[in-house]
Amino acid sequence: MKKILHILVLVATMFIAEHATAQLRTSYFMEGTYFRTDMNPALAPTRGYISLPFIGGLGLNVPNNFLSVDNLVYKRGDELVTALHGSVSSDEFMKRLPNVCRLGINLDSQIMGVGFYTGRLFWNFGAKMRSATDFTLSRDIFKAIKTLGNGVYDLGKSGFSSNTYLEVYLGTAVPIGKHVTVGLRIKPLVGLLNIHTDIEKMQLTIGEERISALFKGRLRANAFVIDSSKIAPGEFDMSFISADMGYMMNNFKNVGIAFDLGAEGRFFDDHLKVSAAVADLGFIKWRANTNYEAEASAALEFGGVNFSTGEADLTTEFEMNPAVATSKGYAMMINTSLNVGVEYNFLRNHFAVGLLSHTEFYNTSASTELTASFNIRATNWLSATVSHTFLNKAKLGVMGFALNIHPPVINIFLGVDYVGLKMGKYNQLPVPISQKSLNAYVGVGFNLGRPKYLRQQSRLERQERKEARAAKRAEA
Repeated sequence: MKKILHILVLVATMFIAEHATAQLRTSYFMEGTYFRTDMNPALAPTRGYISLPFIGGLGLNVPNNFLSVDNLVYKRGDELVTALHGSVSSDEFMKRLPNVCRLGINLDSQIMGVGFYTGRLFWNFGAKMRSATDFTLSRDIFKAIKTLGNGVYDLGKSGFSSNTYLEVYLGTAVPIGKHVTVGLRIKPLVGLLNIHTDIEKMQLTIGEERISALFKGRLRANAFVIDSSKIAPGEFDMSFISADMGYMMNNFKNVGIAFDLGAEGRFFDDHLKVSAAVADLGFIKWRANTNYEAEASAALEFGGVNFSTGEADLTTEFEMNPAVATSKGYAMMINTSLNVGVEYNFLRNHFAVGLLSHTEFYNTSASTELTASFNIRATNWLSATVSHTFLNKAKLGVMGFALNIHPPVINIFLGVDYVGLKMGKYNQLPVPISQKSLNAYVGVGFNLGRPKYLRQQSRLERQERKEARAAKRAEA
């Protein structure tokens, strides 16, 4: 068991995150990257682009609210020990865990993407594959692992859901006068897989001589490979999974739509910028003929192993009762986010400080965080950002970093959020003991030319600076 926890420590160190989104907060104020249009469609990059297939934009999160280094390791003197160590009491371990523990795996992969200017208007279109998988775990699971004591453990708050869909988008950023830009992105969606469990009862009983478990719940799955007409009520088999290519191609009909809406205002000769956007406001409609629903129940009793015969005292019961497909489909909202940013740039836009509020809306809850960043724009093709997130229990020393190289030919972006700098040693390995989350993104693409109005603006600024220097020399 300790080896398992050792692995979890390393996994948590590398991949933990607190939110189910692939939006990289650190990139919001980076003018050269095309990723920030995902957070606000009004924030057009300084060049057009063509992203490379699949590696043009790849993001990974493992969202959770419990699998953090702070919850798995404890400081004892100069060393770090795991939560299973004898010096860590059950009460000390349990009080760090939330009532409901959530863990997920989220992927965001850009299949293709193109952005370009026509005059002062910026256009972008492309396609993405997006996937969000969430596990919900009762804290009693960890209590049972920690104590291994006799008792009844209620695991009924556990569950599983997954949503995978294809996103096609068309967006534009439109200047209104000299000081305002508004953005809109329209995103038709095609649902590929939707799974959801509704657990009515899940209970684990540990006694001195026997261990028993009970389960009762409901499963719903919807995918283009499911043929609900082949579901036999009361019987469980896999015949409803269709391998017919014609059927599958004809059932990419779980469709929906989403919108991104954003705006940016610029004040005091563009030194102060204020922006706001709503992203992923939409839903997917899942059809009845590709839907599978079933009620399941299971029981298990284990009384140990007879070492003289090698036989285990184990009895199990399992029952799966599929239901006839409902006559109507169902609609499911996707996670919506709200981004509000304030930026002030100085020294001819070579440096900027920014403050971003990001709120993620889920089915029954919402979470908000505040990220401050310092942005360096060394040239019109090289920029870097350092950030820090303050809310959602982020501690000092947990930073974000991003680098964007975007000369006339290529655009390379690397970025991470929530990197812990405060380190400790666990089994002689360095561990970021303050780190609560990690959000990583990478992208490679080809740049197109800068728009004419930006080139003219740069020439005017250079001319003004040249005239100002000449006036100073004349006065001297």
